[in-house]
Amino acid sequence: MCVNCVNNIEFVLGKVVLAAAIAKDPAHRLLSRAGLVGEPDPVKHDVRTVAFLRSLDLDPVEILGKSAVDAAAAWVPKPQPVGLLSLLGLRSRRPIGSHNLASAQ
Repeated sequence: MCVNCVNNIEFVLGKVVLAAAIAKDPAHRLLSRAGLVGEPDPVKHDVRTVAFLRSLDLDPVEILGKSAVDAAAAWVPKPQPVGLLSLLGLRSRRPIGSHNLASAQ
């Protein structure tokens, strides 16, 4: 490949990545209104952050504040809505064959 072609490909890929990053939140909100994905949960990010800070032996109260840490401690995940793949029968909740007790014996 010539250098000019590589530069053009990098430019196009950069534009695609930038457009995807900008459109991520509005697309998620649109899909959640349609019932295909769960609603964005602002406390879910704090739960991960608190767990990460504790794994580093840091005090999350000093960094995030007491209210954010208390909300993260009281957070319970919401049940996920039935997705499009489940409605079409493309995703099954049954275990795969290697996890079946009958096949393990």
